[in-house]
Amino acid sequence: MTLDLESRLNLEHDEQPVAAFLAENGGGLDRDDTLGGEGGDPAVYWLTMRPASHPAERYFARVGWEAYPYNHPSIKFATGVRGALNVTSAWPVMTGYRPTSFDICRPISKEGFAIHPEWAEGSTAWPTEGNPFLWVAQTIQFHLDNDYQGRAS
Repeated sequence: MTLDLESRLNLEHDEQPVAAFLAENGGGLDRDDTLGGEGGDPAVYWLTMRPASHPAERYFARVGWEAYPYNHPSIKFATGVRGALNVTSAWPVMTGYRPTSFDICRPISKEGFAIHPEWAEGSTAWPTEGNPFLWVAQTIQFHLDNDYQGRAS
């Protein structure tokens, strides 16, 4: 993904509260371009998350931005940080999270908004105020804590 300077600066400004939130919930945040190796992308973040009911489980959400905070991110689950994105068992089983389609059909992701363009308005519209990155992390964590049904197979 190519990230414009404004988006990069906005993300860098908003990433610390996201990292703090994830740490408070037993997870972590990694920006792809700080992990070393070739091909690091400043538009991509890796969120390590766990459901409160199953603290030994770890999920790795790849969150990729095209324009921040103006557009919703692409969200995929991987086998690990920089892991494979096409493995159904990397996904949690939760309402709207579709491991066989590798997408989230909820108004938090690029994939969900592509399926449901009507979400662009009203209560499901993308929030551009405040810290949308933190909102995404909080929303996924809420789903993990309140709708988690196990790991996809």
